[in-house]
Amino acid sequence: MKINEKNRLLIEEGENFKFRFDPSPYANPNVQSAQRTLIIHAPSSASVNGAVSHLKQKPPKNSFLLRSTHLVLGKDGKEIVQMLPFQVGANHASGFNNKSIAIDLEYAGELVEKGLPFQLKSKFPENEYILASGLSNSRYGYWPLYPKAQLDALLMIAKALLNRYDVIDAVAYDEILTATHPGPAFPIIQFREKLLGVTDRSFLLQETSRSVLLFGQPGDENTLLSAIRVPRGTPVSIINERFDWYLLSVIAEVDGNPWLLGWVKKNAVRVKTDFLPVVRPDHYLATTEGRRFPEITPHRNGFVPNKKNPEPKFIIMHFTTGTKMESTINHFKDPSSGVSTHLLIGRDGRVVQFLPFDRIAFHSGFSWWEQQSNLNQCSIGIELDNAGLLIRKNNKWQRHKMIIPDKEVKQTIHWKQYKPNDPRKFPGWQKFKKVQLAVALNIIRALIQRYPSIEEILGHDDVNLRNRYDPGPLFPMERFRKRLFGRKKPNIREYMINHPTDIFSNFRGRLPNPKQRTFDAPLPANSLVRVIRQEDDFALVNVIKAKNPKVKGTGWIQSASLDSSKSQRSKRGKNKKKKAAIVDKRRTTITQAFFKRGENAPTPKLAGGPFEVGTRVRIQEFRGEWTLVVMLDKVGGRGGVEGWVPTEFLSPKDE
Repeated sequence: MKINEKNRLLIEEGENFKFRFDPSPYANPNVQSAQRTLIIHAPSSASVNGAVSHLKQKPPKNSFLLRSTHLVLGKDGKEIVQMLPFQVGANHASGFNNKSIAIDLEYAGELVEKGLPFQLKSKFPENEYILASGLSNSRYGYWPLYPKAQLDALLMIAKALLNRYDVIDAVAYDEILTATHPGPAFPIIQFREKLLGVTDRSFLLQETSRSVLLFGQPGDENTLLSAIRVPRGTPVSIINERFDWYLLSVIAEVDGNPWLLGWVKKNAVRVKTDFLPVVRPDHYLATTEGRRFPEITPHRNGFVPNKKNPEPKFIIMHFTTGTKMESTINHFKDPSSGVSTHLLIGRDGRVVQFLPFDRIAFHSGFSWWEQQSNLNQCSIGIELDNAGLLIRKNNKWQRHKMIIPDKEVKQTIHWKQYKPNDPRKFPGWQKFKKVQLAVALNIIRALIQRYPSIEEILGHDDVNLRNRYDPGPLFPMERFRKRLFGRKKPNIREYMINHPTDIFSNFRGRLPNPKQRTFDAPLPANSLVRVIRQEDDFALVNVIKAKNPKVKGTGWIQSASLDSSKSQRSKRGKNKKKKAAIVDKRRTTITQAFFKRGENAPTPKLAGGPFEVGTRVRIQEFRGEWTLVVMLDKVGGRGGVEGWVPTEFLSPKDE
């Protein structure tokens, strides 16, 4: 098989292929570039002829769907239809049409219980499909395996194209654009490796820790895909994670089959962690031998697509609070999450990159450090797969109803938490794995080498003192900082309070309003109030009934003090056709401060004041007459107390 002078596929003598040229009416008018990417498609099709007919159909009026391809390859690996010569572009992949070669595979697509006959799950033997989720969504479905004959023919065609043209890459369509095909059953990692060897798109591999058989879905009771046993030490790539199982793509040829996929138990896979990471010019992580780490693009609500940050200043560490690495991946693919990160490091040492390091990920949120706010703009976020803070229920440590073994738990307190009198009441935290921390340290070293602008490693709890506790007390921050920067403590400048002052809370970054004081009397528990407006932490209410008759009027109370159940009543007017107004009535659950009405939610004084002259603080942000500070000593038994003080009451410590 080779490419002739007319840029068509030429079947040589002795090759058993059914080839024909059936021209497409929808060639791309742009001239093909010298360097090409081979792009594999597999839209659902019942036959080769059906796929060809569909590609030649005239689209509806006002439609721009003039789709075309270069080749269509049948599932038997024998039938090949060329629709465009290879020097001409095809309309198949936005942004790649004039620098690619498109190949469509005859494929059923995701299997269904009811629908088109060629997609019915019942038509396929159980050992011919797998349970898997695609790159663009977290939903699991049943996907038929690609026949070995079809994949062998595809590789043969690709090698002929490689010999004739400057093919620089091979990708699956769903790797470069949001799409469902060719789907998770297409062995793109194996294909790319066999065609191009180790390239800048080669992924870091794992290996089997023992001899294994491959299943169609997780569970020993499920169907074996074949009798082929994958030997110990075979290189593999992890596609999906589900329960205690991995879906693997087997990179090496085993018993004459180079295209094996299937599920195995997690303990049958060893994640290679002896790599030396580097940061490539395109801001992606790779190994010194050129292998990159698996990449998954988060939903666009989780990052700024077009804004770059070429000089990050901080590394910010997080824990996921999840119990599975894949659940975190799905969270970042969910548009409702609104968050993302740059890297995710699993408990087994696996690494997934979501964004290049020069992109702005939404991971630190409400954040300050050393007179700089909104640290998303100047930081790299790293998530460690870890359940974090645990609850004790039925004498077991749990997170999201998942039991965490006692050997993986340590009881201690976070530096921002109050210390219980009884150590047995200390909260439980999931321990980090040694391999997980070792991988994280190596990667951060590579990041600092690539970006000399990085000056500090911080926890999410350092930059958001209000309500974040990750990476938690078990993350060895001092050891990391010592190995990375030669010091255990952060490089901060201390200030001193030079005049006795109160400190006001930092509610959503708002400046204090000292005139917005509390009422003389607190609002008693079980008071009936009407909620006028509600924000995250505070609610503006009108007191309807209270045990203390002196407490009346309109003001702010903490939202957490309100009963979660709403008592709603329709306000009936003379005109019953008008939409009824809903009155939100609730009762308070605890006695608490009642702040006078103001335009915004209050910024109340924090307990522990007034703070005396000489009190040590760290500056978070200057804002005119007010400065956001962090108390460097514990206040009332709790560390990391943050709030606003008058700027004029501060002096640098060295003065």
